Amino acid sequence: MIRTLIKSALPAALAVTLAVTLAVTLAACSTTPTHYYTLLPSAELAALPAQDPLLQFEIASVDVPPQVDIPQIVVRLGGGAVAPVETRRWIGPLASEIRLALGAALSAQLNAPDVSGVAADSTLPLYRIQLRVRRFDSALGTSAQIEAAWTIRDVRDAQRAVTCESKASVTVAPGYEALAGGHQRALVEIATGIGKALLAVKAGRTTSACAEAAP
Repeated sequence: MIRTLIKSALPAALAVTLAVTLAVTLAACSTTPTHYYTLLPSAELAALPAQDPLLQFEIASVDVPPQVDIPQIVVRLGGGAVAPVETRRWIGPLASEIRLALGAALSAQLNAPDVSGVAADSTLPLYRIQLRVRRFDSALGTSAQIEAAWTIRDVRDAQRAVTCESKASVTVAPGYEALAGGHQRALVEIATGIGKALLAVKAGRTTSACAEAAP
């Protein structure tokens, strides 16, 4: 009889143990909330004096390295090691965040509409931008670095096209907010170069566009 009681009590005890373990685990998880960050620059950071309202552009594609194409922010640890940080994430897919940030910065700098995904104005010249990010490096408390190759093409004149490269490195203070802000500034720098090259292409200066885009 005693043996029977012990056997019948074991499943109940196991269930209680599992329930307690689960509750402790959930409680521990709840104490480390996930923080989200954006690459979209502030209006003050993105805006420069308007240069040319008589054009429109679209960002056709943004490619990012697969190593950083994940929700988590991937940070450099030193010695060649990197690691995704589970509780620090981008608010959207990295490629989408970069595209939106570039579009916002270019639109503010050029006073020109970003018509990506919408109908373009047939009365204005349209420029198509493609961006391939080669490096998206996040060193916490040290720097935010972005290297990219990009192409600008006049949709109505295939002869007006250039492919250039940009590098931006911003020193950052400790903290993930500072790191995200550093990447925002780096993208604004790259957008500034793209904007200068775009105006050069519009003016027919394709051979000097990359040089004009340099900082």
